[in-house]
Amino acid sequence: MKDCCLILDGFALTYRAYFGVPNTIRTTQGRAINAVLGFYNTLSSLINQIHPKYLVVAFDNPQPTFRHIMYKDYKANRPPMPDDLRHQIPLIRDVLAACNIPILELPGYEADDVVGTLTRLLPPNTDAYVITMDRDALQLVNDHVSVLVPNSRENKIYTPKIVFYEWNVTPVRIPDLKALMGDSSDNIPGVPKVGKKTAVKWLHQYGTLENILAAADELTGRVGESLREHKNQALLCKDLATIRLDTPIMWCWQSLHLTKDFSPLRKTLADIGIRARLPRTS
Repeated sequence: MKDCCLILDGFALTYRAYFGVPNTIRTTQGRAINAVLGFYNTLSSLINQIHPKYLVVAFDNPQPTFRHIMYKDYKANRPPMPDDLRHQIPLIRDVLAACNIPILELPGYEADDVVGTLTRLLPPNTDAYVITMDRDALQLVNDHVSVLVPNSRENKIYTPKIVFYEWNVTPVRIPDLKALMGDSSDNIPGVPKVGKKTAVKWLHQYGTLENILAAADELTGRVGESLREHKNQALLCKDLATIRLDTPIMWCWQSLHLTKDFSPLRKTLADIGIRARLPRTS
C-alpha cells in the first residue's frame, strides 16, 4: 500500500473557513474565531478520513511575488483581507504548531509554487492530495497527485480523467487554456475575444499555446486577428498561470511526518476558545 501526503493550501482553506463559518462565532471578549474553527474542523476531518503519513501546509508570503514584478496588475482586483480574518492567521499558525505540522512559505513565490515543488519531489511509493479550492492547482494533477476540494458533505477529488472531463484539456494544458481565455480570479487578461470554446478547439488542434502562436496566420476571423495582435500578452499570461515546480525551498520529509500525539493541541484550542475533539491517531 502506498503512503499518502496531504499538502494544504493554507490561505485557500483559511478564506474558505472564514466565509463558510458564521462570524458570530467569537470569544467571550468578542474576537472572531470562525476562521480558526473552520480551518481546524477541515484539518481534523482530513486527518481522520485519510490518515496521511506526511502533512504540510503552504502559505503565501506577504512579499510581492515574481508574478507581480512581471505584471503589476496581477491579482489587483482582489479586496484586502478583512480585519476580522487578519487577526486569526496567527491563531491558525498556533494550531498547526500545536499539531507539529510544518508551515512552508517562500518570499517571492506563492503557496502554489511551494505546493507544486513538493508534488514533484514526493518520497518513493507516495501519492499526494493537494487540498485547496483554487482550480489553478489542477495543472499539478497526474497519476500520483490529486486535487481534493473539501466539502462538509462529500470531498471532490480531481484525477486526470476528472480534470479532462470538466475542462476538456489535460492538466498540463491548464496554463495554456488560461493564457488564451484569461482568468478573472487572478486578473490574468488572456487574449481578447478568445473564450473557452475557442481556446479548447485550438488546443485540441495544435496542442500547445506555442504551437497555436506559430500557426496564428492560419487562424481566421476576429479571434485570429486578436491572437496575432496579442502574442506577447498570451505568452505572458501563460507564464503567470504556470505553477513553478522548482522553487528554491528546502525541507526534510522526515520532519513532515504527521504526529501521533495531538495532546498539546488541547491547551491551544482551549486558549483560543474552541471546544473540539482531537484528531484520531489511527
